[in-house]
Amino acid sequence: MGKLRRQRAFTLIELLVVITIIGVLASIVTTSVASAREGGRDARRLADLRSIRNALELYYSDHQSYPPTTCPCNAGGWETSDAGTPDDWLEALHPYFPTGKTPVDPINRRVSNFSFFGPRPENYFYAYYRYPPMPYCRCDTSSPTCRNIEGPFAVIAVANLEKFVDRSDPEQGQPLDWEKYPSIPRAICGDPGPDKVCSVDEYVNQRKCRDWSQEFDASMLIGM
Repeated sequence: MGKLRRQRAFTLIELLVVITIIGVLASIVTTSVASAREGGRDARRLADLRSIRNALELYYSDHQSYPPTTCPCNAGGWETSDAGTPDDWLEALHPYFPTGKTPVDPINRRVSNFSFFGPRPENYFYAYYRYPPMPYCRCDTSSPTCRNIEGPFAVIAVANLEKFVDRSDPEQGQPLDWEKYPSIPRAICGDPGPDKVCSVDEYVNQRKCRDWSQEFDASMLIGM
């Protein structure tokens, strides 16, 4: 009989190399999956925003007004999806959804570092507010940059987008950059001027316009 061939065993170094490669590949896959999930949640948030806008328009058609803000409330008196239970969140719109509930944020939580006029990492909720006619939304309609809103209106918003907006945006005291985020919906009224930028100073001190992207990553204004 011929001699049996001895199988060559892996050395310790070779095993360590293989384990390292597997670890790197696993890390890449995990990061890719996490990124895809973040993008998926953002896509759902924007779809929910459109659905809630449509429900608000149907509600207005039925009642000739937008639903009142009810509590529990958070974020400066806004009705928010993270306060209370899903039954409390825009309950007036429940009948306009097949599920019988107004959609809530996929994560739907708030942490202590929430800031209205700056970056909002890790805060995830939807927000709603009904406004009476506001002076900063009335402007000279001859201006090409003016959006004139004379009557009552409502704003629906997403506090934070995980993937579609950088975590470090917006800069303190500024809205989101138009050119950087052209596809993200934003509520704005009044006259921001030729630069199309309505800063916090122009809103708080000058009362000439308002851009809700100072406060929320995505927003829609519903008004006549």
